[in-house]
Amino acid sequence: MRGRIWPWFLLVLAFLPALLIHQPQPKLAADTNHVFTEVVFQNPGNLDPALASSPADWQVAGNLFQTLLDLSPSGAIVPGLASSASYQGRTVTIQLREARLANGQRVTADMVAEALARPLVAPVSSPAAKSLMAGIVGTTRFESGKSHYVAGIRVLAPDRLQLTLKTPATAAFLRNLANPALAVVPVADQTQGGQNWQFTNLIGTSGYILTQWTPGDHLSFEKLSGSGPQAVDLVIYSHLNRALLAYQNGLVDAVPLDPAGLSRLTSAELSHVQTLGEPGVISLYINQNQTVHALPRVNIQRWVKAAFRGRVSALSGHYPQLRGATAKSAVVWVDQSNLEAVQLAQSLAVLSHGTVTIRTATPGNLAAMAKSGGIGAYLGEKSEFAHSVSVALVPAEAFWLFAEPMPQAVLFPHQVLSWHSVE
Repeated sequence: MRGRIWPWFLLVLAFLPALLIHQPQPKLAADTNHVFTEVVFQNPGNLDPALASSPADWQVAGNLFQTLLDLSPSGAIVPGLASSASYQGRTVTIQLREARLANGQRVTADMVAEALARPLVAPVSSPAAKSLMAGIVGTTRFESGKSHYVAGIRVLAPDRLQLTLKTPATAAFLRNLANPALAVVPVADQTQGGQNWQFTNLIGTSGYILTQWTPGDHLSFEKLSGSGPQAVDLVIYSHLNRALLAYQNGLVDAVPLDPAGLSRLTSAELSHVQTLGEPGVISLYINQNQTVHALPRVNIQRWVKAAFRGRVSALSGHYPQLRGATAKSAVVWVDQSNLEAVQLAQSLAVLSHGTVTIRTATPGNLAAMAKSGGIGAYLGEKSEFAHSVSVALVPAEAFWLFAEPMPQAVLFPHQVLSWHSVE
């Protein structure tokens, strides 16, 4: 079929009022005997996935809106709303699967094309979406108002579209399509909902719809299709102590935990903690170009068990062989944004009795220091040394405290718990 350039009128969104209001008119949630209650630790600030920036934002957006592609727990690219995505040269062809919105409307290539361009202009103007789509032909002209459509987005058929890139396509671009910032939000949600759209008109592909939002207290959702509980409540707690008290009194079904939070649990609560896999493996990377090496004098299995109270098993039993490992002490750096790696580092510092010093850094600074050879060892998920040896410690995991076993529970990106997987 001959392709046609998709014309688009999304610039009218520039005249819509601001996305958020502070005092929504709540809707009463439907009565249900099956409500899954999950803890969040802050009030969502934005339910638009293109603008989500906190765990609470992502938890809502991730469960209402889907991406064209997904990432498996191992990090592999798998189908999402697209049944397949292939590339050749500068062209990416996307075949959509049969899917419908929560209101029953069919998901079409036109709808997806509109949704991809929606976050590029005001009032959304998502920096994340702009970065992810920068490689598509015509995005710059569209963002600047010089074009009413993105030239590189072309609808080929009701269930197929094509993206033309500025440079040859790679798997890295397909990974962009799995980023939550490019989740498919129908333009109709925004145009028909007006200034109130995030409170009244969230119609995504997940099968759940928002029925009530009381800022600072809770959000309620009702299932219209698919698997999962009939209703979901996200209840906002200011800190872990209050959430655990609610859990102990049977008021909540799921509590997300930072790794450090494991130390706050009783033995009975710890037995109800499930680890949910994420892409990646945390390893200890050692710079081979350093003239003097030192390895922690701590058993790896004991180290991992102590760090996570036995909820995670070590991936390795022994350190690699190093030449010249004569130093009696070592400095190990850690990415301060990776809470699982930080927990490993803190446990290592305790078990080593002062022979290992832990230092933290931002991801960017840590990578820069490693590449320049300025550090000897660090905990992370990617080797930044020119020449290194490494030992795999633990898989990337998220920790959840459940009231009942959830053997099918899975995560979306940003440690978002899929409601469809918790029955």
